[in-house]
Amino acid sequence: MTCCLNPKCKNPQNPDNATLCQSCGATLTPLLRGRYRPQHPIGQGGFGRTYLALDEDRLGTRCVVKQFSPQVQGTKSLEKAVRLFNQEAVRLDELGEHPQIPTLLAYFEQDSYLYLVQQFVEGQSLLQEMRQIGGFGERQIRDVLADILPVLRFVHQRQVIHRDITPTNILRRQGDRRLVLIDFGVAKQLDDAPVATGTRIGTEGYAPIEQFRSGRAYPASDLYSLGATCVHLMTQVRPDNLYDPLEGRWTWREYLAEKGTLVSDQLATMLDHMLKDLVSERYQSADDVMRELNSDYFIPTMRTGRSP
Repeated sequence: MTCCLNPKCKNPQNPDNATLCQSCGATLTPLLRGRYRPQHPIGQGGFGRTYLALDEDRLGTRCVVKQFSPQVQGTKSLEKAVRLFNQEAVRLDELGEHPQIPTLLAYFEQDSYLYLVQQFVEGQSLLQEMRQIGGFGERQIRDVLADILPVLRFVHQRQVIHRDITPTNILRRQGDRRLVLIDFGVAKQLDDAPVATGTRIGTEGYAPIEQFRSGRAYPASDLYSLGATCVHLMTQVRPDNLYDPLEGRWTWREYLAEKGTLVSDQLATMLDHMLKDLVSERYQSADDVMRELNSDYFIPTMRTGRSP
């Protein structure tokens, strides 16, 4: 099959011998850059489509091709979209040496589109896993933290903040079951200038307030998002539905208690520390959380009181 690369095409699959798309009439491009053969779309977002592809120069090895075709209005919005897409390529190139971050394979322009090619990670997201098996228990949450915190340490040591950690952006690799951090599209350097006030960076419900108010982000911002991700995985409820804005506190402990779920005081206190509103009150580094995680912890107990 030949895949149509028109991002608006509703039925992109075509016979191998077709030269024009049977659905939208666009000219078909079987190979990108003479080597990457798109197979079918596997995702679509604000910047365009993502395709599963085969690398013909590497014996048909599977890879991921991201196509840049932003659905935005206005010159400034387009410039921002281009900058963020370019930024993802730069970040992947800088960080791809880590085995739990996808490797950047290529970045190029063809037929008026920008393309980013990266390593294919076979597996499913933690969100998909949660929907299949149900809420994560304490042991599973500890395993998630133990596996992903060293990745964040690696990222932060290179002065990069991910800014969009969610259950969707953490994959469990099928072969070795290790967690892989993906989607560096909104990642930034620590010393980058903040974006304009009011610009929303990150995913609502997971991103801390400083990212929405000023566009600023710190290692503690990623730790907040990781804490929110863990709360979602345990409760199966979006984090923003487990925060009481009138009292300024999280209610996830009470929610789990009502469900009869056991959580140790140590883990609950650790997650609440990651989820503090003020940046200065959170853990300041992945190492801080890892030290807490590796210390002796209590047998899970029912929590019926309010979180501190």
